[in-house]
Amino acid sequence: MNLLIIITGSIAAKKNIEIIKNLNNNGFKINCIVTESAKKLINLNLLKKIISGKIFYNSSEYKNKMLHIELTRKCDLILICPATANIIAKFANGYADDLASTSIIASDKKIFVIPAMNKEMWNNKINQENIGKLAKNGVEFIGPIYGKLSCGEVGLGRISKSENIIDKILEEKKRKNLLKNMKCIVTAGPTIESIDPIRFISNYSSGKQGYEIANQLSLNGANVILISGPTNLQSPPNIKKIDIKTANEMNKKVLQNIDNCQIAIFTAAVSDIRPNTKNRNKIKKEKLNKINLIKNPDIISNVCKLKKNKPKMIIGFAAETEKLIQNATKKLKNKGCNWIIANQITKKEKIFGSDYNKVVIVKPNKIIKFKKMTKINLAKKIVRNIFEELKIN
Repeated sequence: MNLLIIITGSIAAKKNIEIIKNLNNNGFKINCIVTESAKKLINLNLLKKIISGKIFYNSSEYKNKMLHIELTRKCDLILICPATANIIAKFANGYADDLASTSIIASDKKIFVIPAMNKEMWNNKINQENIGKLAKNGVEFIGPIYGKLSCGEVGLGRISKSENIIDKILEEKKRKNLLKNMKCIVTAGPTIESIDPIRFISNYSSGKQGYEIANQLSLNGANVILISGPTNLQSPPNIKKIDIKTANEMNKKVLQNIDNCQIAIFTAAVSDIRPNTKNRNKIKKEKLNKINLIKNPDIISNVCKLKKNKPKMIIGFAAETEKLIQNATKKLKNKGCNWIIANQITKKEKIFGSDYNKVVIVKPNKIIKFKKMTKINLAKKIVRNIFEELKIN
């Protein structure tokens, strides 16, 4: 596993010597970016002796203008250790004015942030807002912890213990190895069923939750195929995206790509019905008093009924306005999938188009309830639960 460690200007920078030595023993190849302020706080000669890769500075990009891209594409994980209030502020607000911050902003990989700073700096309102902004967008923090600080004060701001940092990275390595090269299909967004060249039947799905799940699966090493209805979302990096419009098209593309698929997650809001015929010309409003409808294919049921190439895990989604768990349990039984992830649509819980979601995972013998959180963080929770299920089975 390739690791990029970004070392910034905190006195805790010296902790990296211990961390890197341990990670070397666990088979990591490590490159480092050392900021100008960190140069004064870490033993660079010792770092050069123990590092398995290379050390890069701001000056390193003079010869290679695309270095920030290369470093982030070649690594599997990024560790900002230690993370000062300054680098957190840059990250949270999109500033990219040196090799470290440019690499962070250009990254398409998972990032762990390891804070270390004075207690008042940590508790500063603006710093906490920056931390909240990053956490909302799925960035993971390790620490800080309470203890004696380098300045002599005592409080929350001390860098997390080396063993805790190492354990988190090793846990991430296990997860990536488990899902490495595992083929996954994710459906997302709405489907559109034409009535005539002007009108159609659809729903309010934005596709955000499905796209985030596809992204998190990819970040954890899986080979992901995203089959998506029309959305306004940017495709996640490192996945294969197939665009469709109708339920029939989605059903066809799912079945065409299901071979050797281990995990299939159906987040798409598929139209249950479609017009029996599509008019070639616009139907005049005085004649638009009746539309003959027929049922669309049940994609999840079709996959669950496969005798060959049936995925190991099949997960469906259900949006309900009432009797959430009861309806989700019924759907789980009728379709024959492993899980149903259900959310309740109310006036208060406006899920469609929102960046937040609140769900329950309904399994045959277990129900897991989640509090309201961002769709990014929920996607991480879902993938973590998949990981735990695969470990058990």
